Amino acid sequence: MATKRGGEPVPASVYPSEYLLSPALEGYAEFLEGRISLVKHHELDLLGAESGQRVLDLGCGRGEVVAELQRRGAVAVGLDYAPAAVEIAAKLIGEGARVVRADATKLPFADASFDRVLMGDVIEHLTWPLGVQTLREVRRILAPGGTALLHTAPNRWFVAVVMPVLRPAMRLARRNEVVERLADYDRLRGTMHPNELSPFGLKRLLREAGISAQTWVDRDVLRSGSSAWTSGIAQSGLVRGLGAVVGRWPFRLVFGNDLYAVWTTPRP
Repeated sequence: MATKRGGEPVPASVYPSEYLLSPALEGYAEFLEGRISLVKHHELDLLGAESGQRVLDLGCGRGEVVAELQRRGAVAVGLDYAPAAVEIAAKLIGEGARVVRADATKLPFADASFDRVLMGDVIEHLTWPLGVQTLREVRRILAPGGTALLHTAPNRWFVAVVMPVLRPAMRLARRNEVVERLADYDRLRGTMHPNELSPFGLKRLLREAGISAQTWVDRDVLRSGSSAWTSGIAQSGLVRGLGAVVGRWPFRLVFGNDLYAVWTTPRP
């Protein structure tokens, strides 16, 4: 999937409740059990939100992260532009937290409104210019000393180098469930992901938005075997050994699929 420098935004109708309440959206199995996925746990650990802090989950989807933030004592707000997401999230969260439907490029919040902002699996759904505009909005609403965390997947280099090998390998191994999942994912990516990024592309996007951030590719390339994508294959000792090797620098730039960025607004 090529990065698009222009173009219209992805229509909100592309994210119906059937998609949100399905395994196609990361963390569905955990959602059904009333918890959050390994990736979302990692995001919140890195975000470091504390009790009483104002936290925005930008692109909240089903709302499980907002609910978790609320349980941790944060003053949480969820935002999404898909009506189905807002409806599902509001029903999940109930009283005590706001869920707002809005355009991420025009956030309906005053300057310096939030101590923490999370963008988990959002930027790949925005064209390059819309992504830049959204990041500038995040910079605007962050309070002095506030922190923002961005996670995006897939890594464009992973898609270009690893996926062409992974598909036939899974067929040869008769892992039909993985082959079918990859096919479904490819179909959805074509509609939903106008801005899949490489490690270098993520840095360029942040620089264009005027943000100085720490960026990295997660070395846990198998997501500890806890992801729907890796739970089956990670049971193999050979696969775990290979995962440990390619999770090292610089191999993880290609073999890692989880890209992160974190930045803090300077204090006056």
